[in-house]
Amino acid sequence: MKYLIPVFFLISCNSFEEVTPNPASIELSNALEIWEDKNLNNYIYTLNVNCFCPLRGPNEIEIKNDNIIKVNGKSVSSQELQELWDVKSINQIFEIIEDKLSRNPYQYTLKFDADYGYPIDVYFDMDEMIADEEIEYMITNFKIK
Repeated sequence: MKYLIPVFFLISCNSFEEVTPNPASIELSNALEIWEDKNLNNYIYTLNVNCFCPLRGPNEIEIKNDNIIKVNGKSVSSQELQELWDVKSINQIFEIIEDKLSRNPYQYTLKFDADYGYPIDVYFDMDEMIADEEIEYMITNFKIK
């Protein structure tokens, strides 16, 4: 007697491709070139901002067509985004990096993903004589849609 064994396939509704970070201390210009060459406009990641300031994060941020569309699973309007100072797209984080570097920081570290170019860990201490103005941006759980 033959038995039929039912086989079930699990189909995921999540269409995001998990990316394993490949941290590297590469130059900003190289990281930005890698990021731009990938032309990624749809992705999701977790952004954690560390500073001496009021925080709501870490925040899971979803980008579609290069715009932030969800924060922590909730759709957000452009007006709501104005109130969420610690929610940024990766392109906005690159702008922050360029701005802070142009102001000659006392100390900084920049780590980017070698395969995709996005910032993994960015830290700035802008002035040796000022306490509590340091800021760090950390990106984890990066996924491509």
